[in-house]
Amino acid sequence: MTVDVVLPPASGDRSNAAKLAALGAASGALSWGLVNFSRELNLDFELDGTPLLLLPLSVYPGLVFGLVFGAVFYRRARLTRERAIGYALAALLGYLAAFHVAFYSIANGFDDSDSPLAYGASGVAGGLAGALLLGLLGRFLLRLPGALVLRRPVATGAIAGAFLGLATFDNHNGWGFFAFFILWQGAYAGSLAPLLRRPLSDS
Repeated sequence: MTVDVVLPPASGDRSNAAKLAALGAASGALSWGLVNFSRELNLDFELDGTPLLLLPLSVYPGLVFGLVFGAVFYRRARLTRERAIGYALAALLGYLAAFHVAFYSIANGFDDSDSPLAYGASGVAGGLAGALLLGLLGRFLLRLPGALVLRRPVATGAIAGAFLGLATFDNHNGWGFFAFFILWQGAYAGSLAPLLRRPLSDS
């Protein structure tokens, strides 16, 4: 069954993109805060089995983004509650994929693993992997055409992943990561604006 809902025309994409980008930037800032202050907030944890690494840096950004934008689709496009929760989990899985691809690319793919080039290139690879996985899962959850869910968001996620190079300019989880999460999540969120053009199916 398709839910009938008044959605903005394509001409409203630019306005929607700006609003979603701002919300994505706020999500990125909150993500960094949870990562950087996890110990003070008693939210710190670590499960560093091989090859899976579960720790604040690998979990909170994806979870925060998923919860925020699952709520956006729930409110703006009347996605069912179950599918909105599914989108939050899909975002978590997508970010886990992005983190692990970037982490292992940095660790194993470069002689100078602390260089901006190593981080930037690994961020592109991670962003591509994460955006592709979230897009594939989102196609099922949002019931939208693959080209709409995958093309612009995947390209944006990959390109914006290069901002990971900023993380080399200060201490671990410092202001470089703060800028990265704001720019990456903001850019990716803005690319989702066309997804609000069409009704979403709850069947």
